[in-house]
Amino acid sequence: MIAKTLRKDDTVQVSFYTEALPEAESVHLVGSFDDWDSSAHPMRRLKDGRFMAMKRFEPNCRYEFRYLVDGETWINDAEAESYTPNPYGSDNCVVTT
Repeated sequence: MIAKTLRKDDTVQVSFYTEALPEAESVHLVGSFDDWDSSAHPMRRLKDGRFMAMKRFEPNCRYEFRYLVDGETWINDAEAESYTPNPYGSDNCVVTT
C-alpha cells in the first residue's frame, strides 16, 4: 500500500507499506530513487506484521521500486499504481508524485 501527503515545502511524502510478512527478519525499500541501493532504506516492522518506510520526493516525478525481504527475496507492492518490466524477467512497481 502507498499513501501520499503533499507537504508545506511542496515535497510529497510517500509512505510505503508491505503486506503482513510475519516470517521476515528485515525488509528494505529499494528503487530508482536511490540507484537500487539495497541497504539505503530499511523499513520498520509494525505491530500487525507489515513493514513501513517513508520517503520525501519532488512533485511530478516517477519512480520504480520493490521491497527486498531478508536480503534475498524481491516482492512487489500489490497496490502499486502500475508496474513496468525490468531486465530480470519480472516487474518493478511504479509510484508517481
